[in-house]
Amino acid sequence: MKTQQRPWWAYITTLAIFLAFIGTAYLVDVHDYISDSIMLIVIMSLLFWWYNSLRLTPRIYMALTFAFALHNAGVFGFYNISPVGLQWDHVTHFVGEFVAAIFVYNYFKLGNYFKQKTTAERWTLYCLILLSILGFGVFVEFMEFYGYFVVGDGLGVFGHGLGDINTEFINSEWFNTMFDFIYNFFGGLCGILYAHFVMKKTSS
Repeated sequence: MKTQQRPWWAYITTLAIFLAFIGTAYLVDVHDYISDSIMLIVIMSLLFWWYNSLRLTPRIYMALTFAFALHNAGVFGFYNISPVGLQWDHVTHFVGEFVAAIFVYNYFKLGNYFKQKTTAERWTLYCLILLSILGFGVFVEFMEFYGYFVVGDGLGVFGHGLGDINTEFINSEWFNTMFDFIYNFFGGLCGILYAHFVMKKTSS
């Protein structure tokens, strides 16, 4: 793949978004999300640094920003009282895995892994993509488990709060974790279906 110029406008926009979250965290006195925002700035900076190696596109880079920003929207109390019909924790898991699926799919697509593949071979690759992104979701659960023992009660990615307990039916840490995995699966599956029926038709 030919090296392309990195979209600085996307990186600057991403920095502005997470710096705004830091300012908001100060204003509403929810400081847990300051460290989360700093961590996400580091992650998005690394992704931008490896932009060409990861075969990113401006749309996918901004989609990743959007997925991470949904987590930081917890600064407004969304993990306690969700503004939509689903628990906010599950919204972030679904969208995060959806975006992860199109990110990984795009990596393989631009690497020409799908060229001259039979239908069976293509769907085998889709299954491998799904399994790989479910691994991302497991890593997130490891982070939450780490937070439970080390950080204790609190907000943000390492804090143990209502977002680690609430579900749509019953409040339980066990059910919450299992629901996280379920939403991870359906988010990843929908992302792969989107990639197959929409991104497959677009030019590389």
